[in-house]
Amino acid sequence: MDFANLPPSKCPVSSLSDTFHLSNEQLETVFRTARQNCPTFYLEDIGYWAVTKYADIKTVLGSKEKFSSEITLEPLRPIAPEVLELFRQRGYSPQPTLSNNEADNHSQIRRVAQAAFSPRRNKMLEPYIRQLVNDAVDSFEQDKRADLVAQLVYELPALVLFKLIGVPDKDVKLIKMWANSRLLISFGKPSAEQQLVAAGHMADYWDYCCELVKKRMSASQDDLPSDMLAMRAGDDSILTINNINNVVFGLLLAGHETTTNMSANAILSLLQSKDSWRAIVADKNLIPNAVEECLRFRPSVVGWRRLARMDVELSGVKISKGQRLLCFLPSGNRDEDHIDHGEDLDIYRTNARSHIAFGFGRHFCLGAPLARFELAVILEELTRRLPYMRLVEGQDFMPVETVQFRGPKQLWVEWD
Repeated sequence: MDFANLPPSKCPVSSLSDTFHLSNEQLETVFRTARQNCPTFYLEDIGYWAVTKYADIKTVLGSKEKFSSEITLEPLRPIAPEVLELFRQRGYSPQPTLSNNEADNHSQIRRVAQAAFSPRRNKMLEPYIRQLVNDAVDSFEQDKRADLVAQLVYELPALVLFKLIGVPDKDVKLIKMWANSRLLISFGKPSAEQQLVAAGHMADYWDYCCELVKKRMSASQDDLPSDMLAMRAGDDSILTINNINNVVFGLLLAGHETTTNMSANAILSLLQSKDSWRAIVADKNLIPNAVEECLRFRPSVVGWRRLARMDVELSGVKISKGQRLLCFLPSGNRDEDHIDHGEDLDIYRTNARSHIAFGFGRHFCLGAPLARFELAVILEELTRRLPYMRLVEGQDFMPVETVQFRGPKQLWVEWD
């Protein structure tokens, strides 16, 4: 079937092209309107088809034959020529490895990298995670007031991931800055001047990762690069050094930015639903399911991208081969055809774990077990240390300014 000459489907909720301009409530209303009136429609200013229904999103993410992940990290805006030249001069050469890799080696690389997120490693990290939470609370408890983004969840996931990968604590702020530049280029709408500054940071970021792997080649440690080098055992048919460079480069972004936003979203949602917060304070056994419900209710990843490999149809809308799709995971998680009362936060929900906050299919988030574990520990310690914590009134919760990820820039709380 040839759909190439068909006009794109339009929808009045085109504001989804710039989700970071919307409050949580506005975004959730827009998603609901889209699901009801135009579940699949075209976003003209960025050239993507918006997909908002749970079943459609699972179809897109789950079918390798019909949809490709190769554009997952592709910038929304074309890279300026001077930026491409800077990359060439700096030797910046990341390759598709995990989330955007459609090559035959994807499964093999993923299997090796998965070793970093084993239950054994999570258990080894537990005392460190609890200590980080308690050190943070110690630093602001007497103030009776804190911004939990800046003072707790901004650096904590990075510190945990860096422990896993073998990055010194002193480099946290530097790598967070580099990661923000990568997010801006891949998922924001920067000017040419902003692109150039961010590109320099990304080249520095790439050099850092390559140097880290090089150091482990001569002196191994108990961390992911060392594990991958040991599993490689000098055999490029198992893994190449460049494969390892790319895994480290990718995980140093995805493994903490998403968890920072996920943690802030969860705390915000629970405090907005005061009964839910009081319930987990009273009964810590509710926390694991509360984690799943928070992930369903307000995930940190807003949109995930795919490229149509063939002519397809979603919710009655025809999409041509070669066109781009943006799957809105938060909308799918609240889809009334999938889950009852999807707009409500219900920490007792029996099917909360059926969400797609971590994606679906062969590119399902590699770090999901660690992210879940980390959030559970954060909630256990916060409910123990600050049971009477509440949101500061009068603040807004505008999100970070990227299309792909979502979490509040600030989260002010107070307690008696």
